[in-house]
Amino acid sequence: MVNVVLLFLAAGFFTFTIAGILMTVYKKELAFNQRVSKHFGESLITADQPEEAKQKKTILSGLIEKYWEKGTNYLNKRLSKTERKKLDTLLQDAGYPFKTAIDFRLFQLVMAIGGGAGMGLLILPGVEEKSAGWMLAITVAFLGFRLPVFYLGKKATARIKEINKGMADFFDTVNLLLEAGMGLDLALADVSRKMKGPIADEFIRTLEDMKLGMSRREAFYELRKRVPSDSFQSVINSLIQADQLGIGMAKVLGNLTTRIREQRREAAREQAMKAPVKMLFPMVFFIFPSLFIVILGPLVITLVTKGLGG
Repeated sequence: MVNVVLLFLAAGFFTFTIAGILMTVYKKELAFNQRVSKHFGESLITADQPEEAKQKKTILSGLIEKYWEKGTNYLNKRLSKTERKKLDTLLQDAGYPFKTAIDFRLFQLVMAIGGGAGMGLLILPGVEEKSAGWMLAITVAFLGFRLPVFYLGKKATARIKEINKGMADFFDTVNLLLEAGMGLDLALADVSRKMKGPIADEFIRTLEDMKLGMSRREAFYELRKRVPSDSFQSVINSLIQADQLGIGMAKVLGNLTTRIREQRREAAREQAMKAPVKMLFPMVFFIFPSLFIVILGPLVITLVTKGLGG
């Protein structure tokens, strides 16, 4: 079992070492290519490729798309409605990094099968205990299946943090446009086009729902369901109530932005109060032992070599 672990660690070490060396050597080329692709839409390396390389790349992408479509068609018949709804909820909270739940489940299966098969081919030929090799391959396959779900969870958490962070500036800008005489829908559309982020994307989707015939209250209800943030949902509830009661949106948004900034200030104070508790464990386990070794080390050595009378 120790040999298996050492082999696995050695493979990971050499993989990351080679990747780090290559990224260091081609650092300037990668940065230059990234800037070119950002400003001109096509990378310089891709533009300079010969026709044969481009043709091979097209054939390979065509094969991948072909078999990927076959996999999605197969899973579309096998995946239950309950499981699909659950995956849709996870993708919605994460901002849809995958197009559909079928694509996400197929990606999970590819990661599991590819990781398990690769680990089995790498480990099994050089291991005496085949059962340990099979256990390691199954473990890697399980991790390959669960890691995309973990990625969606981290993505959803980061998205909620970004929404909570950008709410004050977003609604402040909307409030300025409302005070200038612009309507709520037009103000939301204008701010959403100019400010990038998950809040803008969600409001663009809400405005599209309203264009398709949904009322403002119904569209705001759907928006509240899509975003699992308590602060954002409270703001949307206030907007829905103001729309029902006919209260001026500029006044409501002004009060809301003030409350949002107060909540962020309180959250920052809470994090500052938690800092000493979070620093306690690193100090106890890492800093204090080093200090004790430096301070008491000479005394212990003197007592061991010379005794109390020395």
